Amino acid sequence: MEHLVLSSQERSSGSLSPETLEQACNQVMLNGFVVLANALSPEFVDKIYEDWINLANDLLENDPEKTDVGISEFRKKRIRMDTPFRDPYTDTQLVANSFAMPIIERILGQDCRVCYYSADAPLPGSDYQVVHADYKPFFPESDVVLPIAGLVVNFPLIDVTEGNGPMDVWPNSHLLPERAYSAAGIPDAARSIEPTKMLTPKGSMLIRDVRMWHRGTPNMSNQIRPNLALIYTRSWWDGAFYPQDSLGITRANYESLPERAKQLFRLEPVAG
Repeated sequence: MEHLVLSSQERSSGSLSPETLEQACNQVMLNGFVVLANALSPEFVDKIYEDWINLANDLLENDPEKTDVGISEFRKKRIRMDTPFRDPYTDTQLVANSFAMPIIERILGQDCRVCYYSADAPLPGSDYQVVHADYKPFFPESDVVLPIAGLVVNFPLIDVTEGNGPMDVWPNSHLLPERAYSAAGIPDAARSIEPTKMLTPKGSMLIRDVRMWHRGTPNMSNQIRPNLALIYTRSWWDGAFYPQDSLGITRANYESLPERAKQLFRLEPVAG
């Protein structure tokens, strides 16, 4: 499926045209995801990557538990690391991206919130993950198909290629009834359906329904392939099943945020 490429006018204005907004929302609603190919400048992404890779290498050497690597087969040679709530990770281009927010608000409502912020990264030598959804069904025995309750926004920090562990996704799997999101049943059901690889260039942004089936694939390169992940949900859902109890927001960092970002994090604990 083709990526949406922002026009030079959209890039310079920092806003989507009505046509692009409509197309992006339709792709999320119908396919389960959309990729905006040039949502961030390569220079900005390089700045984030440099900070993140230094932090990750330090933790891998001195405090590996904070990277979640190796805590289960699911995390074998895969990092899931809390993102520090500070610059550059709190930059508006990430937490309240001007291209992402109109899509998110159209689907989830303007009173949506952020309940999760982390980084995932397959290390060299990682294997396939189990196919899964980032979602536990509200009504696990039901045949009802619910509206979207949450969206994941991923920012790859380097080019994602065939060889460095791209995400496999199962388009349209977000349109299944609630009972289809049983963690035990997804891998068997996914075997008969061909996935799509998310080959995303640096500077792109992937927006996907939390229900869409997906998995990490082997990283056959010699480089860590980091990917930032924010989860936006409807205001009444806190995503409590995720492993992150707190985003680590301090009062000073919260007060430094622009108003839209403050609204997005308004329901998260603030320390100090």
